Amino acid sequence: RITAREFFVTESYDLPSLRKNNKPTAVFFEQGNCHACDLLHSGPLSVDMSIEEIEKMNVIQLNMWADTPLITPKGEKTTAREWARSLDVFYAPSIIFFDSEGTEIIRLDSVTYFYRLWGVLDYVNQQAYKHTDYQKWRLQQRKISQ
Repeated sequence: RITAREFFVTESYDLPSLRKNNKPTAVFFEQGNCHACDLLHSGPLSVDMSIEEIEKMNVIQLNMWADTPLITPKGEKTTAREWARSLDVFYAPSIIFFDSEGTEIIRLDSVTYFYRLWGVLDYVNQQAYKHTDYQKWRLQQRKISQ
């Protein structure tokens, strides 16, 4: 059983078609009976600030071991299992963010707490990746807020 959320797109796993709205895409690779996945959903993904940022994206949830057919952001037909393998996804949950052109921006592949998740969501939504890497951006953000 994988936790369903209202912000996950459920009608299509044709990721190139989602790009038409020029939003970034977040792909959640999860698995059933996953304690770390449950912690993600009951922790950082239950905070309003996270939900506000994630609702600015196309958000897909995939079981990383399933043979769910999909089309990757680059237009390749595959399954969730094969795509996870080709992306070297070994840990659940893993969240991979893609820009509106289908290029990977950044990924989170560990237990993620609110501030890290929110920081990455903000980084992606502000399109800061077009100018700098995440670590430099976070340091700059900290200096601004002080």
